[in-house]
Amino acid sequence: MAVSFDLYVPRDTAIHRFDPRVKLAFAVEATLLTFLWPTIGVMVALIGVCLLGFWRARIPAARLGGVVRLLAPLLAMVFGLTAIFGTGEALIAAGPLAITVDSLVRGALLALRLLALALIIFLWLFTTDQAALVRGFVALGLPYEWGLTLALALRYLPLFAALFEQVRDAQQARGLDLEQRGFRRRLLAYRPVLIAMFISALRNSEHLGWALEARALGAAGVRRSTFRPLHLRPFDWFVLAILGVAFIVAVALRIL
Repeated sequence: MAVSFDLYVPRDTAIHRFDPRVKLAFAVEATLLTFLWPTIGVMVALIGVCLLGFWRARIPAARLGGVVRLLAPLLAMVFGLTAIFGTGEALIAAGPLAITVDSLVRGALLALRLLALALIIFLWLFTTDQAALVRGFVALGLPYEWGLTLALALRYLPLFAALFEQVRDAQQARGLDLEQRGFRRRLLAYRPVLIAMFISALRNSEHLGWALEARALGAAGVRRSTFRPLHLRPFDWFVLAILGVAFIVAVALRIL
């Protein structure tokens, strides 16, 4: 079974073609707005903007539905727990628990804020591939070594996850019982799988070290080059200007 930690949905849309720094700026600004303007109206507006972004980016409805199904239990729990611990005049009361108008509003606000934050992050990840994401961080000043570490982590996480499944299936095909009862016995049953994973990790790290050494990583006086340098297009600058003005106006209105 294929294992992937990449949420990117490849499409040829204007949102996908944006510079990754522009999409990061939108994600940061929208996240700050959820805390700067904690009102239901603002949360609904941000959710609407994200849904419009999903539609313009042609993200499949199944992917968006999966996000909503994943969040639904958490949103219901947050709303329910906030709503039943109200203070003031109760609409419904049962012992120490009371549902008030204020608690319902606070519960709805918290649930909508969580939904807005999730949609903002998923819109960013659905429309930005991992390589562009790392290049964007490096272009913003992240040290090259840190960016390489992040890129390698994103590359090897699915690799080791797939390798773990292959080793586990191979050991089970040879009669290894991994469904033992009790945590300690089950952990001991996974010992052959973990040993094979450990050996594979050492072998891969050795090969990776040779590859990085062959490319003079960390050599003094070497200026690193970029295969695909990022360049902000005029439309990217235009969108950044709109985001900047909108954020300044939001902060000014909040202060006033």
